[in-house]
Amino acid sequence: MAVSDVDQALQRWAAQADEAQLDAGPTLTDLGGVAAVLREADALVRGPQLPYLLQALAHVSDLPDPEREALVSAAVRGLQKPHAAWTVSESVDVLCSSSALLDIMGRQAARTLATQAEDALSGDVAPAFAQPAIAGLLRLCLAGQCSPHRLLLLLTEISGQEPVEALERLPLLIGVAHDHFPDNGLLDVLCLLENHPTLSPAARADAGFELAIGELRRALEASDRAEATEAMRRALFRFTELDRIQEARLDARAYAAAVESVLAFSADSDGSAGPSRLEVEAGAARLEQAVVQLQAWHGRMSELPWLSARGLGQGAWAKLVHSLRTAAAHLDQPSWYSPAAALGDLLRVYEASRSVHSRMAGSASDGHGLALLIPPAVEAPFVQREGLFHHLQQALSLDPAFSGHPDARALLAAVQQGRALAAGSEGVVPGKALQGRPGLSTLFGSAPVPDGVDPVLLDRLEGLVQQAARGFTPTGHARVDEKMDSLLGVLRTSPAWKAPDSTYFTVLLEHFLRFLHDRFDGQADLYGDRTAYLGPAPDKPDGSPGTWPEKAVQDDIHQHLSGLLTPGTIQREVIDVASGRTDVTYTPGPGQRLVIEVKRRKTKAERKAVERDYLAQAANYTVTGPPFGMLLVGDHSNHAAGYSDFDDRLWITRYARSATEVPRLIVVGVLPIGRPTPSALRMPAR
Repeated sequence: MAVSDVDQALQRWAAQADEAQLDAGPTLTDLGGVAAVLREADALVRGPQLPYLLQALAHVSDLPDPEREALVSAAVRGLQKPHAAWTVSESVDVLCSSSALLDIMGRQAARTLATQAEDALSGDVAPAFAQPAIAGLLRLCLAGQCSPHRLLLLLTEISGQEPVEALERLPLLIGVAHDHFPDNGLLDVLCLLENHPTLSPAARADAGFELAIGELRRALEASDRAEATEAMRRALFRFTELDRIQEARLDARAYAAAVESVLAFSADSDGSAGPSRLEVEAGAARLEQAVVQLQAWHGRMSELPWLSARGLGQGAWAKLVHSLRTAAAHLDQPSWYSPAAALGDLLRVYEASRSVHSRMAGSASDGHGLALLIPPAVEAPFVQREGLFHHLQQALSLDPAFSGHPDARALLAAVQQGRALAAGSEGVVPGKALQGRPGLSTLFGSAPVPDGVDPVLLDRLEGLVQQAARGFTPTGHARVDEKMDSLLGVLRTSPAWKAPDSTYFTVLLEHFLRFLHDRFDGQADLYGDRTAYLGPAPDKPDGSPGTWPEKAVQDDIHQHLSGLLTPGTIQREVIDVASGRTDVTYTPGPGQRLVIEVKRRKTKAERKAVERDYLAQAANYTVTGPPFGMLLVGDHSNHAAGYSDFDDRLWITRYARSATEVPRLIVVGVLPIGRPTPSALRMPAR
């Protein structure tokens, strides 16, 4: 059989393309030109080259309408009668990674995949097509290309009489569908699959795991603690039983340890004392061991790329382990960790581990779209409200920035009164003092705010509440998770990357990344004077241009971390560390210390210059602790032409001063400060 023109062109391109070009896929030119592709379109879409055609279409922005429509029609025909099940999976991956393709063929593809899934479940086509078709339809629903009603109807009508091969790989997809489009009918189908007599034990275990996740979701959506506790006990039973009968279900073991630890903080109905330090430490140790095993197991397995928010998930697990470990050390002090806080951490684990990568369609003319990380829609009113109440009470009673204020005691009493009235405060119009402060209005509810409270204090508390709410939820931005995942991938190569140091550094790293991401987007008035350094500096008294001091960046990162980590664990200007004084130090427990070195640079903060001038100092602070540190550089150079993006200004550098030293791994973040507004930017003169 003669090799076609397109096949020959594709072989030539593959032999010459670099790694980036191979990842992006061929263009129509790489396939031999538009004429050759149109001539051989029917043969292309019936074979394994369909994903290549879709990649080529994704690169096109100026193809005449008749030619584009002909190629799109051919691609749809290829999805209707695909070469193999893997071709459908690959094609959907390409489709869902391109906003341009979603614009021009997303809805047609959704209809095609729905029909294909129905045919596979009824036995009209090979059962192997069921999983990729349903997965593709689910992803297109999340991308807004079709209504979820047809997907839900398709899944809830599963009776168990379908071909076994078609049902084997569906429990995970049904569970993810329930995460994002809650329907009790999906849980009924999972129950049916769990008890299906001819399904493999692994498939039935998958169904059992998704049912346990469903119980966990019920706990997180509960309206009060009693309801949440009961649902968590049901979830714990399911996770524990699954771990007992399926040795490889490390995900069930991790969730079981997490739920068991969270339940330890729930007061018994008889009012008995809370958990002992040994109980909390033992629970944290079990959870940490399970999470380490889970991550090691997943690190060696092939996962669905669109359902593997591993960086964000690892950060959430680490945060829960970290919170439990530090809780054990603080049980004899005024409580900073409560059942509501523990539930909040568990909510973040659920949201992070069940988030889906997607892309929002943009205009077909420009091909632009927004990459998103879509977490499950969990209202969690009790968890969110109680968590913010707890956070605000801790700030007013323990944080020196607030507790020393004369109005703090009166506000604390009002917060506690609002806590008692919160259940009946829906729709209450806030008092005059709280107008324009939605976070505080929600928490105080109908509780009266004392007259004459300092408005500056209220503004600072509103900022704290808003920041707490934002800092403990997924950003919804896939790039943050991708960056977290890539940095953790480098850190895991260190022989010193072991618990508990790895746990503590993961938590700090997530907050560090979110800080930078937030400040890259933020205007200078984001948090008032605190973030003014992001914008132009005021002129000096003599009228010459002013500059922001290094202290402005230090203050912001210190205050940001102080509001998110255990009170008292974030310190500034700690002396006698490697013969010097650190800028920001995190001490999560006795004998543990992680350092963030902060610098301000007036000349362009290029990578080589930053490492040459500051890396040695940042690395030296790690000589008596874990070989991991952070360097934050405020780039105060001229930004008149703009500045590079978030991805480009975050990296890890290895630094070893001798052949025998374990290399120091320093996370470097460069934050543009003193920057003009976008409207003031100008292209540099050529």
